[in-house]
Amino acid sequence: MFWTADEGKPRSHAPDYFARLVDGSALVLDVRPADRITPRDQAAFDATRAACTLMGWAYDVVGPTLGTRLANVRWLAGYRHPRHELARKPTGQ
Repeated sequence: MFWTADEGKPRSHAPDYFARLVDGSALVLDVRPADRITPRDQAAFDATRAACTLMGWAYDVVGPTLGTRLANVRWLAGYRHPRHELARKPTGQ
């Protein structure tokens, strides 16, 4: 995303995630701990929120996932491999 900041300088920002949801709507996310958001970051997040609003997309800034939850999700993600799929019965038999 590119825009001209209040001081007339060109700015750009690439959000961290874009997701197209099952219902067809969109979600844009930036991930940053609240205590690490600088005024410059906040300006980028505000511009991103405004652009998302114009597009009809949802936008949010979220903090990082906590250690235990992140460890669990990483462990579970290992089971996405096809070798872990349950044997499927052919349909119609």
